[in-house]
Amino acid sequence: MERCIYPSPHARGSIARTYAGKTSSQKASKDENEEDTNDANEIEDDEDEELDEDFDVEEEVTMDEFEYQSGEYIDTAGTSYGSLALSCLKEVLDGAEFQGQYEIFSFKVIESRRRVLVSIDKIDDKFGSPTLDELTAIVRAHNALLETKGFPDDVAVETASPGATRNLRLPNELERFSELTMRITYKASAEDSKAVGDVTKVVDIDEIDDKQVVLKLADVEENRPAKKGQGMNKKSREWRLRLPLDAVVRANLFIDI
Repeated sequence: MERCIYPSPHARGSIARTYAGKTSSQKASKDENEEDTNDANEIEDDEDEELDEDFDVEEEVTMDEFEYQSGEYIDTAGTSYGSLALSCLKEVLDGAEFQGQYEIFSFKVIESRRRVLVSIDKIDDKFGSPTLDELTAIVRAHNALLETKGFPDDVAVETASPGATRNLRLPNELERFSELTMRITYKASAEDSKAVGDVTKVVDIDEIDDKQVVLKLADVEENRPAKKGQGMNKKSREWRLRLPLDAVVRANLFIDI
C-alpha cells in the first residue's frame, strides 16, 4: 500500500504519500497469471506503470492543499471512505504505539480526486511537526488497518506534518506557540475604532491569557527600515497592541528567510 515517501520543499514540513490500491494478494494474483515469468524486473516495471496510471501520480498534491477553511479541521465530504479513513486514523493514534504523542491537525477529503489529505500534529514538539520517520510509522499502521477494513482500491491517502508556517487553530494555539514569531491578521477596529477591514503584521506575543493578547513587532526584515543593515527604530521596538483573542482573524507561524 505504500508507494513513496518524500520530503516537502517547505522547511520542517513533510508528506508521506500512500496508495490504498494494489494489495499484496492482488499483486500475487497478477504474478501467477503473467505469461512471461522469467523477467521479474519487467513485471515490476509494468506494475509500477499501472499503479502510476491508477493514481494519477503527475497530479501531486501540495502543502497548500492541506490547508483548511477557518474552523473546519475535519471534513470527510460526506464520503463513506472518508469516514472509514478518519475512524481508522483515530484508532491508530489512540493505540499503545502512538497514544498521547500525536493528534489529527486536519483531515480533508477531495472527492473529485479520490484523495484523503491528513495532517498530523506532534503534541510535544516546539513546532508541532513530526519527523518523516514518525509520519512513516503512522502511515504504515494506518495502511495496515485500512487494508483489513476493505478500504477502496482507488483512493489515495496522503499524510503530512502541518509545516513550518502552519495555520494556527484559534484561539488555543496562540498560547501554545506564544514563544514563536507569527504572522497575525487581526480586525483593524481593535487598533482604531474607526477602521474597517483587517491588518496583518509579523509579531511576537508579549503577553497572553484566556481573554486577550498583547502583540509586539517582531525583529524581522519586513519590520525594519528599507535601508539594508539597519535595525528597527525606537517606535517599532516600543509598539504594542492589546486586543481580545476574538479579534484575531488568522495566525500562522513565521519563518524569516
